[in-house]
Amino acid sequence: AEEGEAALAVVDSVRATTVQETKPVMEDKKVINLQPASGVIDVKLMLRIWRMHKGELHTAIAGLTTALRPGEKPTPDFKNKKPFDMKPKQTVRKDQPVLKASEKGYKITEAQSRMEDLNRRVTSLLNKICPDNLKVIVDRLAHIELTKAEELEFVIRIIFGKALAEPHYCETYADMVFTLRNRYPEFPPEAEGEKPHTFTRVLLNTCQNEFESLPTTFEATEEEKAKFAKEALDLEMKRRKDKMLANMKFIGNLFLRQLLAVKVIGQVVHDLVGIKEGGMLPEEHMIECVCELLQAIGYTLDESPHGENLMNSFSARLKDLARHCRSDGKPVFTKRIQFQIENLLDLRKNKWKKKLFKELAKTKDEVRKDAVVAERKAATKGPGGVEFATQVAGQRPAYIDEIKAQKPKVRPPMDSGSQKPEFNQAYVKKLFQYFSEEKNGDELQKDWNSAEPTAQDAKAGLEWLCEIGYTDPHKQDAVAITIVEVVKRQLASWESLKEVLAKDLPTIEEMKLDTPTCDSFFHLLLARLLMLGDGFNPMVLRSFQVMFANDEQKEARKQFAWKLLLGSMKKLREKGGGGDAVKRALMVSDLVGCASTAKGCSAAEAKRLLDADAYQ
Repeated sequence: AEEGEAALAVVDSVRATTVQETKPVMEDKKVINLQPASGVIDVKLMLRIWRMHKGELHTAIAGLTTALRPGEKPTPDFKNKKPFDMKPKQTVRKDQPVLKASEKGYKITEAQSRMEDLNRRVTSLLNKICPDNLKVIVDRLAHIELTKAEELEFVIRIIFGKALAEPHYCETYADMVFTLRNRYPEFPPEAEGEKPHTFTRVLLNTCQNEFESLPTTFEATEEEKAKFAKEALDLEMKRRKDKMLANMKFIGNLFLRQLLAVKVIGQVVHDLVGIKEGGMLPEEHMIECVCELLQAIGYTLDESPHGENLMNSFSARLKDLARHCRSDGKPVFTKRIQFQIENLLDLRKNKWKKKLFKELAKTKDEVRKDAVVAERKAATKGPGGVEFATQVAGQRPAYIDEIKAQKPKVRPPMDSGSQKPEFNQAYVKKLFQYFSEEKNGDELQKDWNSAEPTAQDAKAGLEWLCEIGYTDPHKQDAVAITIVEVVKRQLASWESLKEVLAKDLPTIEEMKLDTPTCDSFFHLLLARLLMLGDGFNPMVLRSFQVMFANDEQKEARKQFAWKLLLGSMKKLREKGGGGDAVKRALMVSDLVGCASTAKGCSAAEAKRLLDADAYQ
């Protein structure tokens, strides 16, 4: 090795001398022996010698050349090679015609109208929805500017249609509308006295319209059989049925997010499978709707006493339908429907825990957590066996309970500085909303008096409150309690209340055509007033005098007045603590006098009938 290093040093010195001398003298060149004593020449030495003389050609090999061996390919020249073209080559056969775009073919163009632009933007966002990007989609939808109520309704119809078309993402769409409910503006009503157009109200109206358009049967008509082929007709029937069940599932998820009340669920189930006049049995698809709805809300509905009572009655009705037989002893409904009812009842017995044979839509984090849990189970139980995921059917999302548990926000003061607020319909609605939430009569009195309303203004305030009670069945009792508080604190006079009721009484029966439950508000209001006891002013009963006017409709109005009084006694018994409250109310002579006039009997007989019928 030392000899090799010495030889390398000699070569370097010779190379340096050769570079420095531009005109080397041949006679001074010395012959140096580079062969080491061992006879083995180092590789590095050989390379350096080659680099010094690589441009020279030895005379011994000057005439030699290289050639390819038989069967060999030349070495490719990568320097001059063209870059590889990634585009696939399209080969067109000579006998194949070239396709040309038709005149009616789809072409990307700009939106021709505002609604078309909204449709494109909203549909484009909804096509990308999944649990992971829900927040991003909601934010982008909320940034779409809506300028009128028609645009709000159009956007909600698109969202509702997508939710029914993609039931796999039903929970995701329900979370989306829950978040959007306060993100879109509120538009004023088209006519005076109507309710404003809000996101929640329009959404619920859309759900109601879809439910009311539920077909009475899924049997194809003769026209449809003639129009469609058998396979196409079967697909169409399946599409309709899937849409119907998706609507039930969506309604259930709206209930879980507290966008629908328990009363609405009870009314929906009653309309589907309730006992009809003439003993008519429901269609099979209606029973399927009930099973789908109850499975979507079962656990949450069973949590409250009122909901548990409803579920008990629903279960009893479904059991009765499953056992129903024809005159020949055969069941009315098919085995498929009987098994669906049985599965629902078994699910309730199992505390609403069910196996999932089809995974639900999840976020990536949820998928990772489930994978970790599955690995732990496999490690403890060992390989083998089939594991099913389980879920509690109808359980309310956790974030809804967290929102409910949060401390309610402190309402802003009604007055702004030294300027008194304007006493109008919007102001009275705010007062009602605050009082129904806080049940604070002192604050109601303070805010009412801060506007300094006149007697006429106070009367108008009673009219606005009554309007809410007649038109909104969910707020009837709250409005009745508010009106009682107003007259009890003398914020409005009993005379004003009498005039308002005298104006409304002749129109209640006509209002029932649009709002079938409007008479229930009067029942509640009179019952709440009678519950004041000594604080009740019989003057308000003089409003019934308009029902006894002598004209062609006198008898019909008297019969309706009797129904109103009887309904009030039933509500008094229900809200006031039983029969004792009814007996105390019947000690009011003006009430018994109105009843005897309406019934056309003596006061004693009217008193007896009211007392007896109040228990029915």
